[in-house]
Amino acid sequence: MQKKSSGNASAGSDNHADIEAAAVRPPACTHAQRVVDGRTNGEDSQGTQSCNTVPSNDNTDKFKPLRFGVDSLYLSYHGQLLEHWDIKLDELKTIAQSEDEAEQALAQVSIGSHIFEVRDKGMPRFPYVLVDNCFFIKINRKLSKTLPMAHVQISSEYLAAVGVEAAEIDLRMVINTLGIVDGDTSVSRADLFLDFVCADNLAMIEQPDWITRANLMAKYFDCRLDEPFTGWVIGMGGNLHARLYEKVVEIVNKSHKEYLFELWQANGWQVGEKVWRMEFQTEKQTLKELDIISLSDLLKQQAALWHYLTHDWLRLSIPNPNDTKRDRWPNHPLWDAIASVYALQLDQPCLKRFRPSRLPADERLFVHGLGGLTSFMASRGIEDFGEGLGEYLAQAKEFHASKGEPFHSYVGRKVKAKSRKYNTIENQKNMVGASRRLQEEAEAYQREKDGDDGDA
Repeated sequence: MQKKSSGNASAGSDNHADIEAAAVRPPACTHAQRVVDGRTNGEDSQGTQSCNTVPSNDNTDKFKPLRFGVDSLYLSYHGQLLEHWDIKLDELKTIAQSEDEAEQALAQVSIGSHIFEVRDKGMPRFPYVLVDNCFFIKINRKLSKTLPMAHVQISSEYLAAVGVEAAEIDLRMVINTLGIVDGDTSVSRADLFLDFVCADNLAMIEQPDWITRANLMAKYFDCRLDEPFTGWVIGMGGNLHARLYEKVVEIVNKSHKEYLFELWQANGWQVGEKVWRMEFQTEKQTLKELDIISLSDLLKQQAALWHYLTHDWLRLSIPNPNDTKRDRWPNHPLWDAIASVYALQLDQPCLKRFRPSRLPADERLFVHGLGGLTSFMASRGIEDFGEGLGEYLAQAKEFHASKGEPFHSYVGRKVKAKSRKYNTIENQKNMVGASRRLQEEAEAYQREKDGDDGDA
């Protein structure tokens, strides 16, 4: 990926008065029909290709919103970790650091419907880390006035399945199990987004078209693509920055969040259509300046926050070469549609299928997973699948026996290790006993093998 950068300073500061006003100001546009489908060949006063457009006689479906809301959410809980949980998590972390894979598999903790992996390493100022497909939880063992007891990222997939409020209720149950919570849930970061389809050629946007409080911006390209433009990042390095990017390309090449296809299709997306995401990442300092401290503040002011972000902090304009005051340049009609999305009555579909476990993709299981078997069949000149599978199992048992571990023991060990990673099976409640039994089984097998060798 390549980028073209503009500017030399970090994002500008925001101000609380702006969002208060945004809460009472009406949206600039309440209907997507103002969106247009082309642009003229005019240039602005600096000789830059302008973003002027020519209205179409038929504006239907020129702008199609698919989803909007909160995509990434980071929450903090102040309080005190319970002593017995401190002891338990410390033991599990030590087990996760073992060189014995069988012991590592036991570094799990079950809370409610969650089977969390306990990581072998903490993070700065947070010694414990618990992970599943819903939450990434960092836990602090010490009572602190400034540092939270728990700092949590809620996965975007879980938010897409149940929504912000239900996800936080589930999370609070987990945190209340671990410790004593003091005060409201605090928001450390919130990413507001809009996924949409439009007829405008967004590759034609240039740096002067953006009116923003930020100074740093970059336009991105991917030369591997037939249409290489992939998006913009505005306000890099600041406590508030924005991203406009082609979401399907990002899913295919990076995030692999194919579950979004189902949600988009529910609102009219057709396979092959480009989907653009307009996203604002707002960090704790910016949220605090806007008087958004708790989760309840965010839920109440979400629409007002979007209004502030798309009216006061950033907007896409139609450059006017006859006016040197860029603040007076009018909005691009596409931006009016983006900015007013909270005024639309748009159904927000939820994922129909979701599991707290982190499962590998079917392609990995049923394509890559068969790679070893098909390689074995080809190397032995076997074409029949049934024959190949039977012969593979027979030779696999012989191979592992020659390595000093029974085949069923090896398979069981690997399943437990991956169950921890995938959050699917609570391996053993009696961790020490389970590890001892595995060791005893291996030692008994070795004694039997040594005895057989001696008799021979």
